[in-house]
Amino acid sequence: MQRHDTAAPAAVLPASRPPSDVGLSELAALLRQAEATRTPLPPLTELCAGLDRDGAYAVQAINSRQRLARGDRMVGRKAGLTSLPMQQQLGVREPHSGVLYQSMVVNDGGTVLSGELIAPRVEAEIGFVMGRALAGSAVTVDDADAAVAQVLLMAEVMDSRIADWRIGLVDTVADNASAGRIVVGQPVDATPELLRSLRDECLELYADGRRVAMGLGAEVFGDPLEAVAWLARTLHAHGSALHPGELLLTGSVHASVPLTPGSRLCVRSGTGRLPELTVTVR
Repeated sequence: MQRHDTAAPAAVLPASRPPSDVGLSELAALLRQAEATRTPLPPLTELCAGLDRDGAYAVQAINSRQRLARGDRMVGRKAGLTSLPMQQQLGVREPHSGVLYQSMVVNDGGTVLSGELIAPRVEAEIGFVMGRALAGSAVTVDDADAAVAQVLLMAEVMDSRIADWRIGLVDTVADNASAGRIVVGQPVDATPELLRSLRDECLELYADGRRVAMGLGAEVFGDPLEAVAWLARTLHAHGSALHPGELLLTGSVHASVPLTPGSRLCVRSGTGRLPELTVTVR
């Protein structure tokens, strides 16, 4: 299987001014309304020509505060667009990050209600549970290796509050990295042997017993642990960090697949080192 070792770029410190023609709070409110009513928006750059990456992360932060104020709880972070297949599929050439909330979590063997979403798509990913804090502008793969405690298979159900997935970087960043739901598999201890093998781990996504996608761990920045390091560096640039117990999504190893109501999905590890997960779609 061909590898696409997408290099992780260095984090960029926020520096530019926010857009002035449409307020960030207004954009955030429009995204909340789109999610609540399942009525998508046009691309945000059509609503606000001055929106840039820093403004988009500010919109994401506004809606994060809103979620927490309503009683939701942050359970982790996601890195997205970390592989060439996903960058090519969505036409966005830069990775991004988002926040994972308790309201998004579906346990292994559970059910995803597609009617709660707009245009869901599913991906197989390698996930981590942090064992200790990780922060700084120069975090390396070795640092990430030492900081993670557990490894697991995950299925991310992406969703976009932007109509027809017509997204650019700022659209998906503002929209919390197009996060929808996360299906959480059974974690195993992050032994040195397991962590060294993740580059060559093949993830397979099955729908109703038929394999619909697959990819190697090396699709993600060349090593899924590099996504952990990239997240730590990126969060540091925005004044935050990774914390013990947090769940991390590292990005899809393959192009995403439409979520079909009535199907039963399974994510499997080619080596069998990571317990498979299943989820039903209604």
